[in-house]
Amino acid sequence: MTTQHMIPLWTAGVLTVLWLCLLFKISRTEGAATGFPGFWPALLSWPFLLVSELWQLVGTASSWLAAAAVMALPVVLAGVYRNLLAMVWRKPKPLLWPFYGATILLAVLVVIQGWLYGGDWQQWPGLAPVGDPLSYWAVYLSYLIPAFLFLYISIVMIEQLQQYHHELPLQVVDTEMYHIKGVSGACGFAVGMAFCLVILVAAVAFGLLPFYHWLSWFHSALALTTLVVLVQLSRAHKPSPSPFDHDAMSAAPKMSHSTAQAVLKRAESAVISQKAYKEIGLTLATFADRADLSASEICLALLAGKKMHFRGFIYQYRMKYAKQVLMSSDTKLDSVTKRLKLGVNGTASRSFLKYLESRR
Repeated sequence: MTTQHMIPLWTAGVLTVLWLCLLFKISRTEGAATGFPGFWPALLSWPFLLVSELWQLVGTASSWLAAAAVMALPVVLAGVYRNLLAMVWRKPKPLLWPFYGATILLAVLVVIQGWLYGGDWQQWPGLAPVGDPLSYWAVYLSYLIPAFLFLYISIVMIEQLQQYHHELPLQVVDTEMYHIKGVSGACGFAVGMAFCLVILVAAVAFGLLPFYHWLSWFHSALALTTLVVLVQLSRAHKPSPSPFDHDAMSAAPKMSHSTAQAVLKRAESAVISQKAYKEIGLTLATFADRADLSASEICLALLAGKKMHFRGFIYQYRMKYAKQVLMSSDTKLDSVTKRLKLGVNGTASRSFLKYLESRR
């Protein structure tokens, strides 16, 4: 075997070792993602992306495995996608038809490849053709489909994460505790890699890149990128799935001023009786359950009646309580700031300092 061929095979072996390390780590310390649906199917189906390269490492090449390995990608992506949606939405509504459609199309294309090119498979240096797109359309199409699927799902996941972080102040007080870190970057990397793979397949198909072992590199690139996403999902996140049903909230009639004031009065009474402003990590879902209100009711009432989100609503009470503590004791500002999360690393936020100055 040439060096060009061996590099992706050894890369596949290294990635498999890293996957085993990840599996061992997760079995010892569970991350947030493992408690949501989709993660384990994605993680356990990941090695099938490299089954052809691993088979070649032990000395045997299989054209069927090389062609069918990419069918594992819709399974991995479906698991990752479902897992992320479950982390950001309390009642997720995943669109699964792209995964079902891609799996069916890829299965059909593998059968077509065996029927049309069965006699040529073993003669291809890298178990895949180079050039002549009209003759080998089924081969190239079977790799363009997963590349475009990867690109599309990665973009959708980035959008979901952006919406989640944008809406965090609507449903939690201490937003920094509920950030999902690293996953957006991993998805951005996946977008770039998927785009490069589309270009790779197109360049090989039209003979612009005489790269005979491109298929092994294609598999390795998919495996590397999905493993990066899985690693980021397995981190110790503390997500707060959004309790809102946007379709229902959009369809609901506009909340009247009197209704908003009635809801706000009950919410304010609950804040005082529960001393909710003292609770670090308070979420709207938890507060709403205690106040016997729905999260959507409180959110809409705050927006209609006070033009503020849940975080700002609780922060008002928290800053008022912090001022009382400072005025009635010798407690230092940085201590109160750190205990009540009114700043970063004990440094008071600008809004808290303005509040203290305006009420001297």
